[in-house]
Formats: sequence, structure tokens, C-alpha cells
Amino acid sequence: MDKAGFFSRFFAFLLDGFFMVILAWTVRIILGSFINLTTSSGSGFFNFLGDAATILLAVILLLFQFLYFGYYWNKNGKSIGMRLLSMKVVRQTAGEDLSFIRAGLRGSLGYWISGLVFGLGYLWALIDANNETWHDKIFDTWVVKD
Repeated sequence: MDKAGFFSRFFAFLLDGFFMVILAWTVRIILGSFINLTTSSGSGFFNFLGDAATILLAVILLLFQFLYFGYYWNKNGKSIGMRLLSMKVVRQTAGEDLSFIRAGLRGSLGYWISGLVFGLGYLWALIDANNETWHDKIFDTWVVKD
């Protein structure tokens, strides 16, 4: 299998991130006015509601990230960004597809882990012989040219 390079993977990541940002802005506009209204009131109860709405926003965005990657990578190994750049995610174990849970965790928890320490988990692909990131190593995957 011909592994996808760092820069093509990065560009696909940016394209997928663009779709995530559109959703984040939409949800933020909906919840943001409520959050701003409650936190500016000075009331303890309304501050609590504002904090709860902020946590809800984070949960919604993380859940969307899980569902987005879980669905697309489980379906055919290609997120929208990967499809546009002709690459896909495959299991290192030959013949096995990514389960919905593995795909969703790779695209949410795995991405967070790779980005946790100054993005070193992503940059790892530059020095790894198989162009693997930390989330590839954790979830037993490769990104290959399609």
C-alpha cells in the first residue's frame, strides 16, 4: 500500500476542519447568545446556566466530530477532505474495516491526543517510516493513497 504523505494528510485535515468550523460557528451562534445573556446578568443562577451551556457546546462539538469521522471512515474509509484528495484510512490488519467506534474515537479522541503536546502527534508522521501519527499508532490505522 502506498502511504499518503504528511502534506496531503494535513490538507485533508484542514478541509475536514473547515466543515467542523462551519458547524461550530452555527452552534456557537445559537448557544452563544444564550451564554452571553446569562453570564452578563450577574445572577449566580444565570451564570450557572451560562456555564452549563458552554459545557453543552463543547460536548455537542466533540460528539459531532465523533459522528462525522465515525460515519465516513466506517462507511468507506474516506472523510470529505480525504475523498477530495484521493486517500483513505485503513486498518493495518489486512482485510479489516474500521468499526464505527474505532473510526469515531480515532477522529475525536485520537486527534485530541495527537494535538495535545504542541501537535507533536501529528508531526510524528514526518519522521515515522510509515508516515504514522500517534492516532494511527493508537488505533492501528494507516492513511493510504486511493
